[in-house]
Amino acid sequence: MASSRFLFFLCCLLSTQVVPLITLAQPEMLYHDCLPGKGNYSANSSYQENLNQLLTSIYNNTEIDSGFYNLSYGQDPDKVYANGLCRPDITPESCRACLKGASEHLTTLCPNSKEAIGGSDNCMLRYTYRSIFGMMEGGPYFFVYSLNIVSDLIVFKQSRRTLLDRLRDQAAAGNSRYKYATGDTDVSNSSQKIYALVQCTPDLSKQQCSDCLSQATGLLSQCCDERQGGRIITPSCNFRYEINLFYDPAALGKPEKLPTLPVPAAQPSPPPTSTGRTGKVSNIAPTLIIGSFPMLFFFML
Repeated sequence: MASSRFLFFLCCLLSTQVVPLITLAQPEMLYHDCLPGKGNYSANSSYQENLNQLLTSIYNNTEIDSGFYNLSYGQDPDKVYANGLCRPDITPESCRACLKGASEHLTTLCPNSKEAIGGSDNCMLRYTYRSIFGMMEGGPYFFVYSLNIVSDLIVFKQSRRTLLDRLRDQAAAGNSRYKYATGDTDVSNSSQKIYALVQCTPDLSKQQCSDCLSQATGLLSQCCDERQGGRIITPSCNFRYEINLFYDPAALGKPEKLPTLPVPAAQPSPPPTSTGRTGKVSNIAPTLIIGSFPMLFFFML
């Protein structure tokens, strides 16, 4: 009851739309922003045709296996740019399927929007009328976090900061195909561990990736300081931390990707049991159940 009253209070305070928790075979978007201030295109216009062609070419592309797609289609003034980024521990087939679902959901949720961004647990997709290759952009940004609170905030924050700083440097040192890192750390004076994954779009330079992740971790105080798990997603980088293992170590650390990264011993990771969905433009979604953790989601422009 307390949780319900809390959600109702936030809903009234922020005047947002809340969509009920649902379960689908194909994950819907955890977050999205239609960026209405960036302009609209007309139905059946050249821009819409180029957008559809571009999105189709992304999720049908079997030559790219790095999990990062950065393509454009058409001619000015109707040229469309898009990029897609997948988690590094999923297969190329799963990546393309995720981006296909994201394409269908995002164009439905954001009809006629020239620029939009959204994603699910495994991928993020954005498209726009302007070139975004090699550009570090920190907004809009999105929060997803656990409702569970840590017992020793000061010690937990110190351990989390040390881990995220270390992984930031490792990810930034990646190459033009992959910029990610995973790892874990022990929480001092505790048997607890923190696991984390950080990732940049690989078109960023080393400094841009480092700056992006530094800015993203700087947002922790706005959402996740005392939380046992959390995610911050921006157009150019993202990170996630949990007290349980949530990524697949066996799918990481391939020689052609990155230097060997410290990863914990393989443990079973509970799959998402259900997903949440935002309204067309929304600041809060309902409670999300990810693994064993209830989550809340916010986005900020």
